[in-house]
Amino acid sequence: MRLRTRVIAAVFATATLAAPVTASADGLPDDGPTITMTVTNNSDAPMIYAGDSNDYGQWVDKPATVIAAHATETISAVATDRRGLGIQVAYTMPGDGQVALMSNNYGTGPANADGTRIDGANRHGYSIAPHVETGFPFMKVTYTVAHP
Repeated sequence: MRLRTRVIAAVFATATLAAPVTASADGLPDDGPTITMTVTNNSDAPMIYAGDSNDYGQWVDKPATVIAAHATETISAVATDRRGLGIQVAYTMPGDGQVALMSNNYGTGPANADGTRIDGANRHGYSIAPHVETGFPFMKVTYTVAHP
């Protein structure tokens, strides 16, 4: 009887160790800090991808090349460092406007969208409203871009 119990325990332990890393309900890895950005373009113009920065993480859902007018896109990343990550995604808008979406999710302070802004000659032609829903380690933040 003891041999049978040991064999079952050994098989269970081997299967547990060999199992892949599980993903959370939204498809993000749950073994490190993450950022999920939900971007809503409430303007009448498309947002055109201009660049990004993700030095301490990997993209799970890469930034879209275009966010159509009145559309919503999700961008997500997971940290390669357990202490957290910060990402920036930039989009251009008609009339020389550039939207910079910033997300900072480090365990050393509150998760925030500090640095989010609109630059360029037409920066007053658009507004952006960031809202951090949840913080470290699984940050969720929404951005609403509008034409005031």
